[in-house]
Amino acid sequence: MNTKLKSVDAIPGSLGLPIIGNLIDAFRHRELFYWQRYWQHGKIFKMSFLGENYVILADPEASRLVLKDRADNFSSRLGWKTLKPILSEDMVLLQDGAEHRTSRRLILPIFHQQAITSYFDIIKSLVESAVADWGKQETINLDAELRKLTLTVAVRIFLGSEKIEEIDRVRDLFTTLMTKANSAVIKWDVPFMAHGQGQTARRQIIEYILKVIQERQKLGDLDNAQDVLGLFLHTVDEDGRKFTEMQVANQALGFLFAAHETTATLMSWLLFELGNRPEWRDKLRDEYSGVVTGEIEMSHLRQLYQMTNVLKEGERLYPPVGVMIRGVLEDIEINGYHIPAGWNVMISAIFTHRLPEIYTEPDSFDPDRFAPPREEDTKYPYSLIGFGGGAHSCIGVEFAKMEMKLILGILFDNYDLVSAPLPSGVEYPIRRMVDNVTKLTAKLTPLQTDLQLSR
Repeated sequence: MNTKLKSVDAIPGSLGLPIIGNLIDAFRHRELFYWQRYWQHGKIFKMSFLGENYVILADPEASRLVLKDRADNFSSRLGWKTLKPILSEDMVLLQDGAEHRTSRRLILPIFHQQAITSYFDIIKSLVESAVADWGKQETINLDAELRKLTLTVAVRIFLGSEKIEEIDRVRDLFTTLMTKANSAVIKWDVPFMAHGQGQTARRQIIEYILKVIQERQKLGDLDNAQDVLGLFLHTVDEDGRKFTEMQVANQALGFLFAAHETTATLMSWLLFELGNRPEWRDKLRDEYSGVVTGEIEMSHLRQLYQMTNVLKEGERLYPPVGVMIRGVLEDIEINGYHIPAGWNVMISAIFTHRLPEIYTEPDSFDPDRFAPPREEDTKYPYSLIGFGGGAHSCIGVEFAKMEMKLILGILFDNYDLVSAPLPSGVEYPIRRMVDNVTKLTAKLTPLQTDLQLSR
């Protein structure tokens, strides 16, 4: 270790009070707590919660160091330990080293291009049905409707559930799990406390998934499987390893979490932005009609360049993975500071994506920043990390992009969408993305009187 390095004590910021650290301020100000410290200290600062010390980083070079170049020096499992009440250590997100590499190899066939293509018609049908329902409502809550849609897609694709009552039951259980797990301060697994209610919902989801797995096993023909559970159960790596049924169930629960939480929040804010920008709605509509002359097909999605840039701008302003947390396993140098083992680093995609040295007018919605010749995200590697980076980058990112393009294309081909004004107290640019997403509403107007979701 370089003896000229500055001590971790010299990192800007404060560790707060003994034991509780900065917890009170964080609860009081929520997302603004982090913004205030970023504005005050810049691209690196420290904080503490309940005895856990964190270094917050908003720098592409530091992100590359942590996520790629020295990834084995850090632990995703230690960094994301707060997710253990929701997920399992079987989940690929909470694994490190050889265990993570093995799991990722076994999961890759599910998100191979050929597999993703096989999901296209199912997702397209679900999106068409949801969009038609939105049109009947006229005014919709963006977050509520997109969470409902993305979780329905996840349950249908990852569990194979086709019965509406089964999809609704899993969706309700999952909502209970997420709500109770996120609100519980005391982690006692008893029925009358929030944590216990969340864990009861989790166990019921796992029981249901195991039942579905056993039914899929009875169907047989796993050698030719194209469905997600079939691929999960059949895939064997080069060393003969495969997932157990419980591991498959835990991975499936993890995919419900990832597919639901990330896609819904990003799309809610993106539709809010587009709902305030008629020129961009027209651009997307014109591009779509120029590419799609009949029924939309998978091959069309790759030709929607404007839409690709719009999704990138949504990822930049409202990253689906706002922070990536890693536990420090061995002492390491970051940006001239000595970071000791036992600390945590928190890479902030939110702050990295607003760096003015990378992005022109970073608070502005400007998808053209990703088009030639600007291509601002190519200046520095790891400057656009809304879906992570390195070995732990989102394994389902292409699946998510396919789903989001279908939503945008089918929606704007059939409706115009105008966002309602922001509620009192919510200001633009948005700094409290998580706190305010549930407040977003929009009005839909049919583009033709005899609306048909088939072109």
